[in-house]
Amino acid sequence: MIDKLNMKAQFFDIYNLFPTQPFKFSYSIEDTSLLTLSEVVKAAAELPRHLVEYSTLPFQVKELSYPDIVGLLSSTKSWIILRHLEHIPRYKSLMNQLLNKLMGSNIQLSNQYFNPASFIFVSSPNFVTPFHIDPEHNFLFQIIGEKQVLVNDASIDPIISSSEIEDYYADECGYSLDFRSDYLSRLIPMTLRSNEGVYIPFTFPHMVFNGNDISISYSLTFRTKMSEHHRKVHLVNRALRLLGFRPRKYEVSGISDSLKYQLFPLLNLINR
Repeated sequence: MIDKLNMKAQFFDIYNLFPTQPFKFSYSIEDTSLLTLSEVVKAAAELPRHLVEYSTLPFQVKELSYPDIVGLLSSTKSWIILRHLEHIPRYKSLMNQLLNKLMGSNIQLSNQYFNPASFIFVSSPNFVTPFHIDPEHNFLFQIIGEKQVLVNDASIDPIISSSEIEDYYADECGYSLDFRSDYLSRLIPMTLRSNEGVYIPFTFPHMVFNGNDISISYSLTFRTKMSEHHRKVHLVNRALRLLGFRPRKYEVSGISDSLKYQLFPLLNLINR
C-alpha cells in the first residue's frame, strides 16, 4: 500500500524536535487510493455509527449518493470525522505500514509507542476546527485541499494552564477550549497542502482553518511512556488539588513527578 514514504522536516535532524515541539514536514505516498473522498464515504458506511461524527450535517453518509455528499460539503460549513479506522482491515494495514515507515524515517520513532489509532477528517471550504488539545502524539497528513494549522508551542510559551490540562485528562471527552483573542499572536501558523503534514505533541493547543476547497486529512496518533507519564501526573495533581492540597506543577520537580506517577494506581483503586 505504502511503497514509498519520504519524510523531511526543516532543521529536524539538527534540532531533533520530535517529540517535544511541533514541526511541519513533507511526505510522499505513492498510493493514496484509500484516502480519496469516494473511499472515505465507503469507509464511513462500514464503521460503527458511534465512530463517525458529523458536524451540521443531518444525515448518515450511507443515506446519500456520492454527488449529494460532495454538494452538501461544498455548500455548507460541515465536517465528517471517521474515528478509529483501524477497525477496518484495509485501513489497519495502511496504519501499520505508515507506522513502520515512520520508524525507519528521520523522525526516529521507536517501537515504544502503543494504542495507535487513525482518523480521517473531511471538511467543507472555510470550515474552522475549534481550539482544542489531544492526549496523543499526532501526525497529521494533508491529503486533498489546503488548510492552516495554528499551534501553540507549549514547550516554549504555554497558553493554557496546568489545571485546564488536568481537567481535560479527567475524561478526555471535551473538545474545544476557551479561546481568547490574545492567544492568536502566540500560535504558530503552518499552511498544509497535499504531501505536507504537521506533528503536534500531546496537549499542545491548536486550531485549524480550512481553505477554499473540500479538505481531506489523515491523522495517525499514538501514546508513549512519555505521554502516559504526563497524563498520570496531571491526574494525580488534580486529585490532590480537589483534596485541598497545592501540588507542584508538572516538571517543576522530577522527584515529585516520579512519586505522583507511582501513586497513580492508588488513585485508580480509590475511584473504583
